[in-house]
Amino acid sequence: MRSISSGKADLGTQLTLTKPAGTQTGDLLVAVVAHGAGSRRSMTPPSGWTTVANTDRSNGKEVRIHAWYRVAGSSEPSSYAFTLTGGAGTAISGGIVDVSGADAPNPLNASGSQSNGAAATPVGSPSITTTLPSALLVFGGACNSGAGFTAPAGMAEQWDQATAGSGARVATTTAVAGFPGPGATGIRTATASSACRSVGLQIAITP
Repeated sequence: MRSISSGKADLGTQLTLTKPAGTQTGDLLVAVVAHGAGSRRSMTPPSGWTTVANTDRSNGKEVRIHAWYRVAGSSEPSSYAFTLTGGAGTAISGGIVDVSGADAPNPLNASGSQSNGAAATPVGSPSITTTLPSALLVFGGACNSGAGFTAPAGMAEQWDQATAGSGARVATTTAVAGFPGPGATGIRTATASSACRSVGLQIAITP
């Protein structure tokens, strides 16, 4: 992990995230962003970002999470705008992790996500299976509230970002850990400070 940036829009149609500090050519940038209104809204990433497979997940009409990635070039913009689609503005939060040393031609080894059903404090992500050793795992979770989070066991939290509007709210968290592998990573579960409807994802980055 080189650095991160994170942010929120209490009621908006766009989330603008600054380029993580110290980003260098060849770094892998992974964005994890969530919004309210669940399946009733979606998001479009900036040009040059690619969807992380199996990470677009809704918990009904409550909250939806997305992940995208790009390999940093020699002339990156100062910020990136992720645009809400499908209707009026809603709560949005998320961030970008900057990872050095990823395999630029094939940076992602495995990924998956899940909806966590009824309101509860566990915010889980499914186990994924890596095929190479020494992956970096990225966990992302989101709630349909302004909850805070405790990171999954053995993982280091990178951000904990909640909107503060008077209407619908959304909170996101991301955490990372090394994984010797290859093999099944096991489920990773953050804990929200209060019960919420949630979604979670897990991504394995190829060294």
